[in-house]
Amino acid sequence: MGTIMILIASALFYSLIIFFICEEKSLKDENLSDIKCLVTEEINPAECFGKYNTIQYIGMYFVAVLIFSILISKYVLLPNGYGLEAIMAFTFFPALLGSLIILLVKWRFQPLIKLISSFMFGSFYMAATAIGIAIMYMLNG
Repeated sequence: MGTIMILIASALFYSLIIFFICEEKSLKDENLSDIKCLVTEEINPAECFGKYNTIQYIGMYFVAVLIFSILISKYVLLPNGYGLEAIMAFTFFPALLGSLIILLVKWRFQPLIKLISSFMFGSFYMAATAIGIAIMYMLNG
């Protein structure tokens, strides 16, 4: 149980750090982001995402979490024989806690943007983790 708690904490901190780095790189300045651009202005979404490279930075976040989950699966989850409960905890707890932390950060200043960011964090974390664990289980099976 202690190992799983350490895995959850490390996944949470690692994914939050990577997400904040990627999110800050996608912002040109603190008052205008690509998501705010879509909400407040009449603009083509492809043009807005292209201007701020959101897809590129979210892709980088996805790949970073995917590699992390593959390494955790290969060196911790599979060799120790952890079951579905450990995998579910590793997949869902960091996503939920990270989404909550993102919602709490700057909630008063940019609530809609933070809401979208928290959903992006949680959904991409869960998808990358699930794919990474599935890849390792298929390769070991």
